[in-house]
Amino acid sequence: MSRKFRKTSLTAAALSAALLAGSLPASAAAAAQERVIIPTQPAALTAFAAANTGSAIAEAAAPFRIVAVGDSITAGYELGMTEKSAVYGYVDRLYEQALYHGAAEMQNFGILGLKSAGLNRWLEAAEQGKPIGAEEAQAGVTKYPNAVETIARSAELRTALTQADLIVMTIGGNDFLPLFDEMRSRSVTPEELTALLDKMLEGYMSALEGSLSSVAKISPEAQIVLTDQYLPVPKPSKLNKAVTEEQYAVLLQGVAKLREQVEAAAAKLEGEGVRVKVANVSEPFAGHELSYTSIIQGDSHPKQAGYDVIAESFAKSIWGSYRKPLPLPAGVPLHVIVGGKEVAGANKPIVKNGTTFLPMRDIANALGATLGWDGKTQTATIKADGVEVAFTIGAKTMKVNGQSMPLETPAYLEKTGKTSSTYLPLAALSRGLGYQVIYRKPIQTVFINS
Repeated sequence: MSRKFRKTSLTAAALSAALLAGSLPASAAAAAQERVIIPTQPAALTAFAAANTGSAIAEAAAPFRIVAVGDSITAGYELGMTEKSAVYGYVDRLYEQALYHGAAEMQNFGILGLKSAGLNRWLEAAEQGKPIGAEEAQAGVTKYPNAVETIARSAELRTALTQADLIVMTIGGNDFLPLFDEMRSRSVTPEELTALLDKMLEGYMSALEGSLSSVAKISPEAQIVLTDQYLPVPKPSKLNKAVTEEQYAVLLQGVAKLREQVEAAAAKLEGEGVRVKVANVSEPFAGHELSYTSIIQGDSHPKQAGYDVIAESFAKSIWGSYRKPLPLPAGVPLHVIVGGKEVAGANKPIVKNGTTFLPMRDIANALGATLGWDGKTQTATIKADGVEVAFTIGAKTMKVNGQSMPLETPAYLEKTGKTSSTYLPLAALSRGLGYQVIYRKPIQTVFINS
């Protein structure tokens, strides 16, 4: 434990402030709700395909679509965010996990301050195809950045849910804030705390079941995954005077009861043919509250380590595993993942002017493509899925099935000692073949999927 933590105690007042914290700057919230997805084919290639309907430009398979709904944890809020902060929450990490498995797209509809009843009303409106105002969904939510604009997108939410393969949800943390406020304002006995908790849990479960029902009706074939709730309050100690031992025991019982009821609701829906799973976050957070959340600084939201744990819980529920990139070797600028496998070869990737280049033989092998080389014209040809893409060293164009396309960064020869290797612009090649190309800066990884 750091010296800062040794000198800091968590009082009841600090706990209440922590659980009420959570204002996200507008631009950061927007970033959490809108993710730019690089299209499978750029506009130039799409126009080319439209003008050459007889050509064999490959159509990529439909991507795996992820839709996230819920509160500030869904949005990816973290203590200390500013307008320039990059959002990197559990949803972003899940998106990366999906890319390890194939082409994927993601939409995030997380809203700060959202409660289970507000989410239920919003989803009911989406189910019925009706617009709903932010205050109509939840009184007071308009004070949070982008809540008004996001809730107004109920038609877009319905469309996204209809097309979704996977729907993920975190909701409920805001429902239990009055409980901690009550504990701060007066001495609450364990019996009173249990009664308050049970009442709040009853309202939460009613709204949660309504939300799950609406989602299942909108998207009956999608996999739905939601979480239980983690307790951000650490075990009572000399440093933590926010709760008594007796109160803490009641809170632990409440978390366990919530999980039991959420699992029961999911099992009931599964019995009706709905695909629902519950990701466990309460257990991995227990005992790690100080390292996984910012509670000691007055905020209960996850830190990056906490979001990683949440993402891992989701991923293991969905795919049975959670993949983390290995450290990059010295001099290697990024990972290149093609069809779930990392490109490996004697020559490392090279980044020039913001463009990633790979040796033509390495990328051809990774794509399972046929490679050709014309020494006279210094032209490399790669063919896969009925599409042929040709690069001439130094040329500002590439050819896709014989048709010239503009190229910002030409292929080049990289000399190492007495040998030369042909390096091709990775993104241009992949898009020419009709593949999805996504670069994820947080993990320094390029994903290429057909």
